[in-house]
Amino acid sequence: MKLRTIAAALVLGAGALVGTAGPASAATCSGTHLDNWPIKGGYISVYYNSSTGYNCAMTYTNRPGVLQYIRVTLGVEGGTSKTDARNYKYYAGPVSVYGKGKCIEFYGQVGSSNPLEGVGNAYCG
Repeated sequence: MKLRTIAAALVLGAGALVGTAGPASAATCSGTHLDNWPIKGGYISVYYNSSTGYNCAMTYTNRPGVLQYIRVTLGVEGGTSKTDARNYKYYAGPVSVYGKGKCIEFYGQVGSSNPLEGVGNAYCG
């Protein structure tokens, strides 16, 4: 009987943890975190997964919880790119592109009145 009570408490506790997970934990990039690049109103976070060859990026706001336009773009220099851009409260992305052996470029924007900022010809490998 005591074992069932403990098991029920664990199940309920796990459900409470899942229910309280913050929005920032909902989506992430996998792999090695390369760096955070500051932009006006936030930053771009860039990753590389050496086992898959994919780069990944997300743009985060410095004012979490405030609904605003947030954009992230990640591309292979001179090739394919992916963009996520909408009104968000925490971040845009993740977006991923295959970048093994190639240079990548990434851009972000937080707030529609701020400029699109980023870096080209980066993390060449």
